[in-house]
Amino acid sequence: MSSTISPPQSLLKPINVPSKTLMGPGPSSGAPRVLAAGALPLLGHLHSEFTQIMDECKEGIRYLFQTNNTVTLAVSGTGHAGMEMACDNTIEPGDKVLVVTNGIWGSRFSDMASRHGGDVVQLTNNGHAFSKDELEKALVEHKPSVMFVAHSESSCTLMQPVDDLGHLCHKYDCILIVDTVASAGGAPLFMDKWGE
Repeated sequence: MSSTISPPQSLLKPINVPSKTLMGPGPSSGAPRVLAAGALPLLGHLHSEFTQIMDECKEGIRYLFQTNNTVTLAVSGTGHAGMEMACDNTIEPGDKVLVVTNGIWGSRFSDMASRHGGDVVQLTNNGHAFSKDELEKALVEHKPSVMFVAHSESSCTLMQPVDDLGHLCHKYDCILIVDTVASAGGAPLFMDKWGE
């Protein structure tokens, strides 16, 4: 049986993507090296070369986050997918979850944590950062098993200090989740040092 509808002319010509400088919170302009890598031939996930490339990516991630933790991985998805993974792997039904909400990303995580059965407490101060003392007070009062913080709240251009939070969460036996989608590569991250 042959096609009765002819292919549109747009399928017969090359795709023309103009070069633009993207300056929003995302998507952003890609580095030439990254764009060139995207044009390379495909490899199967079982090829040894693929494994080597993945290992090199993990080394780069460890450098970016300043960690020696070998359990690092790249998420083949959006920041939203990373947040879902964090919920899936840290929140059990009934767990108390403290969500530091300075903007949209804290609100988004609250919704996800609730859908995962978490008993969510939102500490809300839209557009403003919380002090270490305010966060410690909330940890003492609510006794969460998980705390979420967006390091860079892109919806209101806010940077929430996170350098003391690892210590606080160790002190109060709480898992710390830090969303660094908008800060990684643009702000210092010292995962090992800050997680002590």
